[in-house]
Amino acid sequence: MMNHRQRMLAALGHREPDRVPRYASLTPGVLDALAACAPGADPAALWGWDVAAVALRPPEPRPDLLARFGRYHAHRAVEWRLDWALNDYPPEWGVATRPAHLYHLSAPLPPLEQARDQSDLAAYPFPDYIGEWQHAHLEGEVAALHAAGWFVDAFVGWIFQTAWSLRGEVRLFEDMYDRPAFAAALLDRVTGIRCAQAERLAAAGVDSLSLNDDIGGQRGMILSPAMWRRWLKPRLAEVIAAARRANPQVHFRYHSDGNYAAVIPDLIAIGVTSLRTVQPEALDVYAIKREYGRDVALEGTIGLQGVLREGPPEAVRAMVQQQCGGLMAGGGWVAAPGNGVTPDIPVANLYALFAALDAYGAYESEAIARR
Repeated sequence: MMNHRQRMLAALGHREPDRVPRYASLTPGVLDALAACAPGADPAALWGWDVAAVALRPPEPRPDLLARFGRYHAHRAVEWRLDWALNDYPPEWGVATRPAHLYHLSAPLPPLEQARDQSDLAAYPFPDYIGEWQHAHLEGEVAALHAAGWFVDAFVGWIFQTAWSLRGEVRLFEDMYDRPAFAAALLDRVTGIRCAQAERLAAAGVDSLSLNDDIGGQRGMILSPAMWRRWLKPRLAEVIAAARRANPQVHFRYHSDGNYAAVIPDLIAIGVTSLRTVQPEALDVYAIKREYGRDVALEGTIGLQGVLREGPPEAVRAMVQQQCGGLMAGGGWVAAPGNGVTPDIPVANLYALFAALDAYGAYESEAIARR
C-alpha cells in the first residue's frame, strides 16, 4: 500500500498507484455542516485525502492595512473593508472588499483603478513576501510532512487575477489595448513577485506548486487564446522556470475554471504537469483524457453544478463510478471537486463521493471488475 506522497507522485507521473489519489477544498459553511453531523471529524482523515499544504506566513505584527492602502480607497462611496481576516483577495495586496451576499465570499474593490501611469505603479506598496513575510519554517514543515507520508503542495497565487483585482477587470482589458506599456508593467510587477514566491517555495522541497488563474468561462475563454499567449503565457512560463531552477522535480498544477481547451497544449509546452481543474460542465473530461492524458494529469473533474449538488447520493456514486471507469487507466488522474465545495453541496453527497472512490478507485482486479 502506498503512502499519500507515493500515490500522488505516481498519478502525476502517469503511473498507476494503488488507488486514485483524492482531496477536496471545503468552504466554511461546509465545514460547519460537517461538524454538525460528525463533531470533531478531520475531513482529510475521514475521507482519506492525499495532499497537505505549506505556506508563507504573514509578518508579525501584521502591518496596518489602512495605513498602507487606505488612501487608495478613500474616494469610495460604497462600504469597503481592508482586513487581515478577509482573504478572498489577499489583503497584503491592498484589494479592499465589499459584501457580496454569497456564502462567505466578498467582492473586490481595486486600489489601482485610478492609476494614470507607471509612476503610480512605482509608488504602490506591493507586498514583499521574501523580505517581509516569514519563510524560515518551510523546510522543517515540508520535512515533517514528508516523514508522515504526505504529498506537499504550496499555493503561489495568481497573475491575471491579481492584476485585474488591483486594476479592475475592465480597466485592465482597456490597458491591454490602449495603454499596453502600463499593462505590461503591472503584469511584470506581479509576475516578478510570483517568481520570487515560487522559487522560495520550490527550494523548500515541496512536491508541487499551485498557480491559479481563472481564464475560462462556461462556453470559452475570458480572453482570446491570442491575448492569453501574448499577455499571460510568457509570464506563467517565467514562474515555472523560476521554480524549476530551484527544484527541477517540482510539479506544477494549474487551475482555471471553465473552458480553456484552446490553450491546453500551450500549458503543457511551458511545463504544467497537471490541470488542477477540468470542469465537466465546460469541458469533456473524457475527451481531454484521450487527447492529452499522456502529457498532463487531470484533477478537479468532479463538477459542483450538477450531480454533486443535486444528488441523490446514489447518483453521485454512479457519476464517480463512471469517472473511475473512464479516467483511471494509466494513472494521471487525481479525483477532486473542481473548486472549493460550497454549502449548497449536501454533506451526504460528499460522503457518497468518497465512499464511491473507496469502492471503485482501487487499481486491482476486483475493483476493475466492479467498474
